[in-house]
Amino acid sequence: MDVQARQRELARLYRAALDRPRWQQVLAFAVSLWTLVWIVGQFTTRPDSPSALDVLGHFLARLGMTTGSWAERLSEAWQSGGGGLAVLGGLLWAATTERGQLPALLGWVAVMLGAERLGYQPAVLLALGTMVCFVVVLWLAAVTSNRFVDRGAVLLPRDVLRAGVTAAALSAVVPLFAPAFFLNRLGRPYVTKPPRRIFPDRAAIPEQAPPEKAREPERP
Repeated sequence: MDVQARQRELARLYRAALDRPRWQQVLAFAVSLWTLVWIVGQFTTRPDSPSALDVLGHFLARLGMTTGSWAERLSEAWQSGGGGLAVLGGLLWAATTERGQLPALLGWVAVMLGAERLGYQPAVLLALGTMVCFVVVLWLAAVTSNRFVDRGAVLLPRDVLRAGVTAAALSAVVPLFAPAFFLNRLGRPYVTKPPRRIFPDRAAIPEQAPPEKAREPERP
């Protein structure tokens, strides 16, 4: 695949990430903002980086909502399942498709909750490793299985890799959904789209009968 084809594919996935039902846009914006602040907080110069629940509690405090001790209780409840949550997040990332992008959001939530025990880097690496291993296992199964396409569903190596790349791209764009959605809404009134050319349907145009030939005069 050449560079232009890759750029077109990335642009298509970008449009697919923004094109979703309204309720999913609201949910994706909230999860994206939560994830983005959590990721940026890991690279600050502070000695203790904020956890995902710390970020959520700070947001709720800014809105005037008292969190009480629910964050601590929730954090303690997930302490014993950090690794399992990270693995679950990787499997949810692998289950993401263009028409089903909700697993990517749930996967990030699972990874952030799993990071309460494992930490940022181990949780993300474990989720990525789980996703890659899942795709590799399916690819090996597709290579060793029968490739004959019948009426039933089968695994094809090229389609498995394409689905894995699509799932990885749509999952990776989740933290960037909030700024991308904001810029898209901000710049939409200033973008001029060319008029759409309407081509007439040939089936709707009645066929004209061929002109009749002039009759030759009858010879006596």
